[in-house]
Amino acid sequence: MTTGITVKLQLLRKPPHIKCDVTYRFDGYKVCIADNNYYVYDEVTEKEPDIDVKIASIEAKLLEMLVSEEYTPDEIVSSIDQKYRYIVERQYYGYGLLDPLLKDKDVIDIHIVLGQNAQVVHRKYGRLVTNISFSLDELREIVLRMASAAGKIVSEATPAVSFIEPQHEARVTVVYYSDITLRRGMSVDIRKQPEKPWTILKIIDLGTASIEEAAYLWLMIKYKVPIMIVGELLSGKTTFANALLNLLPSDARVMTIEDAPELRLHVPYWTRTTTREAEVNPITIFSILKVAMRITADYIVVGEVRGEEAREWAQAILLGHGGITTLHAESPEAALVRLTNPPIEVNPQALKLLNIFVKMIPLRTAGRMLTRRSELYVHEDRNLYPLFKYDSERDTIVLNEKLDPLGFKFLERVTIAHGVTREKLRKEYEAMKRVLREVYEEAKRKDSELETPDYKELPKILYAKLSEAMGS
Repeated sequence: MTTGITVKLQLLRKPPHIKCDVTYRFDGYKVCIADNNYYVYDEVTEKEPDIDVKIASIEAKLLEMLVSEEYTPDEIVSSIDQKYRYIVERQYYGYGLLDPLLKDKDVIDIHIVLGQNAQVVHRKYGRLVTNISFSLDELREIVLRMASAAGKIVSEATPAVSFIEPQHEARVTVVYYSDITLRRGMSVDIRKQPEKPWTILKIIDLGTASIEEAAYLWLMIKYKVPIMIVGELLSGKTTFANALLNLLPSDARVMTIEDAPELRLHVPYWTRTTTREAEVNPITIFSILKVAMRITADYIVVGEVRGEEAREWAQAILLGHGGITTLHAESPEAALVRLTNPPIEVNPQALKLLNIFVKMIPLRTAGRMLTRRSELYVHEDRNLYPLFKYDSERDTIVLNEKLDPLGFKFLERVTIAHGVTREKLRKEYEAMKRVLREVYEEAKRKDSELETPDYKELPKILYAKLSEAMGS
C-alpha cells in the first residue's frame, strides 16, 4: 500500500572544475563568480562528502512525519538538524531554488526564462548567468506562491501580471505559460530592493561621483533645487538617487512615489507610497502626485517618471517643492526632448526650474566589475552646461574650469527663496567639500567597505560637522 506522498529535497551543488574569481557566503550558501557566471551552492554539499546519504535520511524522516499526520508543519521543520533546516524551509516555506537569489543582498535583479538558466544582475559584477534553472512545474509553483502572498491572481486568463511580493518587497513581473506565449514559454522578472542602500561615501569610494560633485549636489538638495537623474537601464539611477536622498535635512517632510518600493530614507517625516495595479480602483503615479501637491511636503520624490506624471512632477516643482526623480534617457539632451514633446509636454515655466541633471554612465572594467560614473549638467536659458564631466582617460570626474559652480543665474532664485546670500552659498559649498572629505577619509580608515556609517547614521554626522564648520 502506498500513500502517494513523496518528499524530495533539492540540493545546490558545487560546480566541478570551476576556478572562482570571487567567493562569498551568506545564510548557508556559497557564491562563486567566474567567467561571467554566478554559481551558488549549499555549503554542506562542499563540506560533507556523504551529504546524499544524510539528505536521504532527512527525506525519510519527513515522509514518516507527514504520513503520521501527528505533527504541524512547524514541528516537522523544527525537528530537522539546524545545519540542514534551511534546505527544508526553502522547499516548503520559501520559493525553492529561487531562495538564494532572493536572499543575496548583492543580487538586484533576477530574470528567468523557461528552459534557460536564470540570469541575475549583481550589484558589483553586472549581468551574470547562474547555475539555477526551473522546470515548467517548478516555475509555475513559484509564481503561484508569490502571487498568493501578494494577493494577486496569475492564470491563463490573467497571464501578464506585475505585483509586489511582500516578504522580499520585490517587484515581480510574470508572463505566464498561456496562449500569449503560444504555450511554449514563461518568463519571470524580479526587481529587488537593497537591504541597505549605499551612502554617498560609497558612491564616492566607487568613483561614481567626486567629492566636489557630491558636495554640489548636497548643496542643491539642501536648498530644494530639483534634480533629475538620467541614464540607461541598470545604469545605477535608483542607487544614486537613494544616496542623494539621504543628504536631506533630518527635519524635511518627504513624500515618495514608486511603482516598486526601492527607496530607503532616514527622515522621520516620510510619507511612502506605491502604485496599485488593478482593474478596479487602480492607483497610478499620476493620481498620487495630484494628492502630493496638496500636502505640505518639502520634497516630492518620484522613483521614475515615464509619461504624464513627469508633467505633474514638474508642476510640483513650480509650486516650490524640492524633488528628485529618475528618467530613462541616454543623456540630458535626450531627456529634454522627451520632456518637451508629446505625451509629456512639460510646462515651459516648470522646465525652467529643472536646473540640475545627473547623467549616469555604466562601465565594465577589465575584471568584469560593473562600475558607474556620473556627470552633472546645469540647465539654464534652454542650454545645458557640463559642470562636472567624466574624463575617461584618467577615469575621474572633473570640474569644468570654464564654469563657476556658484555663478549660475538660477541660484538667484535660491538666495531669494531661502534668504541667503551668494557668498553664504559659496562658503557653505566649500564647507561641504571639507566635511565630505573628512568624513569619507575617517570612515574609510575604520571600514574599507564603507558599510558604516549607514544611511541613517551618516546624515546626522554630516549635518553636525557642517553646522560646526559654518560656526552655527
